[in-house]
Formats: sequence, C-alpha cells, structure tokens
Amino acid sequence: MKNSIILVLFCYLNGATGLPSLNSWFSASKLSMGGGGNLIMIPTSRSANPANSSLQRSFSTSFILYPAGIQAQSISVLIPKSNSLITVAINHISYGTFKGYDENAIPTNNYSSSDTWMRLGYSGANEKLPIRYGISNQLYYSKLENYSITKLLFSGGLIWQIKKYKTNIGLSIDDVTIQINPVSDIIKSSPAKYNIGVHKELAYLPLIISIDYLCFNNTKNKDYFISGIFILSKKISFSWGTSTRKFDQNIKENILKTIMGSSGAGISYKYDGIVIGYGLYFYGTGGWTNGLDLSINF
Repeated sequence: MKNSIILVLFCYLNGATGLPSLNSWFSASKLSMGGGGNLIMIPTSRSANPANSSLQRSFSTSFILYPAGIQAQSISVLIPKSNSLITVAINHISYGTFKGYDENAIPTNNYSSSDTWMRLGYSGANEKLPIRYGISNQLYYSKLENYSITKLLFSGGLIWQIKKYKTNIGLSIDDVTIQINPVSDIIKSSPAKYNIGVHKELAYLPLIISIDYLCFNNTKNKDYFISGIFILSKKISFSWGTSTRKFDQNIKENILKTIMGSSGAGISYKYDGIVIGYGLYFYGTGGWTNGLDLSINF
C-alpha cells in the first residue's frame, strides 16, 4: 500500500496523465540541472533537443534512484560522422513489484510495472546556414500487470548557433505520439511538448548558462528553467538548476522546502576520455532523487 501511494505521488510530481515516465529523467546530469539544459548534449536524456551534437564517439550509461525504490536505467551510444551524429539509446524505468489482491482482498499473484524506450536519433548541420537540425524516433512500451500499451514517439529540433557570441538558440517539438494499441482514454492523452531554449557561454566567467521554456500541447502546463555549469578545472565541473515547478510542488509546509523545491545540483569528473557524474534533485515535498552517469569515449 505504501509503495502504491508513493507511485501515485510520483506520477503527480512528474505532471503525467497516465504515463508518468514521459516526463521522468534518465540522466544524473539532467537531475543536477533541475530538468533544464535542453541545448546541452546529454546522451542518456530523453528531453534534450534532438539537434544537439557531439564530436566524441562514446558509450554512456545512467542509473537513477527515485523515491519508493523506483529505478531508471539507460544506455546510449553516440556515433559522430563528419557534421552529423547518430544516437542509439535504451531507457527503462521500473516501478517495482506489487502485491495483488482480488475484490475480496484475498491475495493473488504479485505483479510489476515498467516503461521502456528504444530510441534512434539523427542530427546534422546545414552547410550554408549556422543551423543544426535533428530528429528522434522512439518505440515506447509500457506494462502494468497483464496490461500493456505501445507507442511511437517522434521529436524534432533546430538549433541556431551564434558562434561569435558563444550562444545557441533552440526550438524542439517532443513526443508527438502515434498510439498502436490504446488501452483507455486516460492513457491515450499524452500531449506533445514544445521547448524553447537559450544556451550561453560567458566570456569572463567559466560558466555556461541555460534558460528553457517548456509547454504542453492542449494543456495550460508550462514551466521555466534556469541552469548552469561551472567549469572549476579541466577535470571538474559543478552543475545546478531550478524551475518554476517548485510552485506546483509547494504545499506551504516549509519556506526552505519551497525555495529549494524543484532544484538540482551535481558534480562531474573527467579523466582520459572517461566522465563520471553524480546529480541529485529535490522535489520539495516528495523527497530526493539522485543518480550516477558514466560516459566513455572510444
């Protein structure tokens, strides 16, 4: 019963209507930036702009621990080719195992719940204009006891690169859905998301600033994010971020929880083509989420 209650809370905090994992995070880097940094290449993240690029061929994996033992795992491979990039990734989130009961409260078989994505992405550069473009195609499978649904998700993005000012401006449309086997009207409603972002490397500080605006189609939900990365040295960087989601998560319990809610922080260490990162995110009223990233260039 306790796990079921926390699972419902998890769905609410992630702003989902039947499919909480569509708004879940699969990267410690994304946690540490409070959900921001849409124009930063994070290989295991679902919510980055598909037009992001990388010059490094790499293998990445992430592990995220949510409240109540909910776990998310991801693996991804980046394959750069000239001015283009191919991304192959798998994201998985497990909500745990639950005790089953019939209508008379008699114990039955235990059951589990999980969501899985298989993702293939491509990004390239325009030869005449300072613009990158990208698409991401995802096969999504969700399972709860004996019920399951399958979706095809499509995302597309553009990034305008202003190299003179070390600034990127991006727009993406995420999670445009084709439902293969609808189960109910509730699960069927998963609105597309629109994300506008600005990414700026400061000239006189070792700091990268990101500002993102996120809204959902056919809903009034919208969020603002601000995040950044302090480059402390060639090997160590510190990331942080927060968003206006803190106002939705606030129940006026504690002013400190209100201020710190919907905020993240983290640290990463680079050495000889290997990057290890740790990130955490504070829900305010729903506890902490934390995770680890590992990326290896090859």
